[in-house]
Amino acid sequence: MKKIMLCIHNCLMAASITHTLNQTGSFLVYSICPGCKDAAKSCEQASADILVMEAAYELGTTLEDCLNEAQLLRSLRPQCKVILLCDENSAPEIARQVAQAKKDERIDDFIYSSVSQSYLTALLSSI
Repeated sequence: MKKIMLCIHNCLMAASITHTLNQTGSFLVYSICPGCKDAAKSCEQASADILVMEAAYELGTTLEDCLNEAQLLRSLRPQCKVILLCDENSAPEIARQVAQAKKDERIDDFIYSSVSQSYLTALLSSI
């Protein structure tokens, strides 16, 4: 079973993703409070396989915050994959910067919040 850490500010989205992933029986899903700046340490302590963080405008969820946590996580638990989640419609500039972070190899992958739950599950299963 893969251990997934979710650090998502949008509570409804986090609950939906958690429910979907738990239903598969293939994931252990843990939530981390966004903005607590302990995502990397929590991933290390839980031996997480994947960290999914939301990049948004809210304090603690900015792209800079996410990239700082990703960099720290790479030093603490290099085998843990970092995936950023963003809303390409309401935050197109963040979405562009997230895609650039992937090109620059600062994160392992990214997804838009508009993707289907089945796509998200398939993506996480394939990592």
